[in-house]
Amino acid sequence: MKSLKEKVYEILKEMIISGKLKYNERIEEDALATSLEVSRTPVREAINKLEQEGWINIIPRRGMFVSNVSLKEINDIFQVRLNLEPIILQMGFSNIPLNECQRLKREFESFLDKELTKDEAKTLDELDNTLHLLILKSCNNNFIEKMMENVYEHNMRLRNQSVQSNDRRNEATKEHINLIDSILDGDLDKALELIKYHNIKAKEGFFNSL
Repeated sequence: MKSLKEKVYEILKEMIISGKLKYNERIEEDALATSLEVSRTPVREAINKLEQEGWINIIPRRGMFVSNVSLKEINDIFQVRLNLEPIILQMGFSNIPLNECQRLKREFESFLDKELTKDEAKTLDELDNTLHLLILKSCNNNFIEKMMENVYEHNMRLRNQSVQSNDRRNEATKEHINLIDSILDGDLDKALELIKYHNIKAKEGFFNSL
């Protein structure tokens, strides 16, 4: 069973990742405790952990604020993805569940060439994350998984608080489908080529949305 601190930590982190708490937004400890119906202690403990992980800044005599995202942090996220995702894919390629890939492919195809609503765009973003996590879990390395899960959480935050064009979302959907096809075909070389290309285009698409 999760402790109150863990529950509050997960709620607050999700609020930051989803964009409910915006960049540089002030966090009021008392108001949070009241809204979550808990005492100040688990809220304070959760905030301290989130500060250690870079989600929150605590400024003496000024208060607590949601961390901003610098250009360096954005570049760092994509640098990790560009360099490590091909290695992760290679490590876990033979372990990726093909039935799950087929299911994800069908879901991606349902979004092709559509003018997406806000809810559909959110669902597609979650689908994107699911595919990358599926590949990550297949590498069967706990240390890599923990590190990359943190990277993907920060990446989701960037995506949730940026505005991507419908054209870019459609291109990314095709990139994911092509990547899945290469996995289903057992073509590792093609899959490595496609995941590198996807990450390059994802970085370009993000910076174009700024």
